[in-house]
Amino acid sequence: MFFWQILLNSLVLGTQVLLLAVPLYLVHSVSRIYHLALGASGIFTAYALYFALSSNWPLGLAIIFSAVVAIILGFISYHLLGSSIKKKETMPGMLISLALGIILESLISIIFGTDAKSLVSGVLPVISWGNLYITVPGVITLSAGAILALLFLVLLNKTPWGRKLISVAENDNLAASLGMKAVSVRLGVFMLAGLLAGFVGIITTLNTALVPTAGFPLVILAFIVLLTGGLNSFKGVIVATYVLTLIPEFIIGLSGDNWSLNASWKMLIVFLLATLILMCRPNGLFISQTRSD
Repeated sequence: MFFWQILLNSLVLGTQVLLLAVPLYLVHSVSRIYHLALGASGIFTAYALYFALSSNWPLGLAIIFSAVVAIILGFISYHLLGSSIKKKETMPGMLISLALGIILESLISIIFGTDAKSLVSGVLPVISWGNLYITVPGVITLSAGAILALLFLVLLNKTPWGRKLISVAENDNLAASLGMKAVSVRLGVFMLAGLLAGFVGIITTLNTALVPTAGFPLVILAFIVLLTGGLNSFKGVIVATYVLTLIPEFIIGLSGDNWSLNASWKMLIVFLLATLILMCRPNGLFISQTRSD
């Protein structure tokens, strides 16, 4: 039974990572930028919800307010990264995004302090089957992850929309020939990414404490997943997400007295796994090396 509880908890954690890897993947698809500020952006949105709720706003108004904050952060991100996107400067763009994330975390600390907050008062509602249990936010996480994974698998691989995203990243003129304004598409993707990151920030901190740095470990995991799964393979990103979250959780959770490991080992195991995968599959799990003449 302990095995199944670890599996259930690991699936929730893996789905949280996947939900952040989705906007990271979408932004990279249209800009070739690794938008590492998405973790901090999501937590900033969660704090916006916390502010509204602690100010006794109605729940509906609080949710709308946090969604608007998330979209605005996406809008700001796009304009800060616009020059790097135009010049196809991946590394400067990533550094600008990382700086934005640090600024957002600092603003949270200045405004709200560094002590842990909670979005809900009291104990989270729990659903149980025998000795297995999962929180309601955990159920929402799994459901949202399944829906989004299926939705974007279809959209990216089976519809013209997916091909248009690639054309936007490759060439603005090519996008224009397909009847698209590259700027509008990128802006829309960045705002959608901000909204998705905000959802992840809220749903994640419902299960844990709300602290300014909560988004950083999550976005680093999502970034590693993106590289390991393949920058052009959404299917690879999905598989890599669960490989890199389930295996470390099982190694730590099932470690015995003779080789007991704590949570501090988790990122080390993740990096080792990612290194092994990239040594065998440098372009990602489902992308083969192509010959260039």
